[in-house]
Amino acid sequence: MRVVVMPPFDKEFFGTDRLDLAPHNLFDLTEKLDALAPGFAAIARPRVHYAVDGELETDWTRDLSQAREVIVLPRVGGG
Repeated sequence: MRVVVMPPFDKEFFGTDRLDLAPHNLFDLTEKLDALAPGFAAIARPRVHYAVDGELETDWTRDLSQAREVIVLPRVGGG
């Protein structure tokens, strides 16, 4: 599956904005990303949103076996 990493995470952690991974769910994806860039998992909960096939996903246990793309993007605060 294609994993698209948006700024600032592409440069901060991975040095690329495209990865090819096969995670089972978003917890697994976070672990795989942390294996590539140690420290990523520590910031994932407070700083990262995941979009699965164009839709923000809050259920990190969702099965990703049929997903084509996950986008890793920063959480946006506002008020």
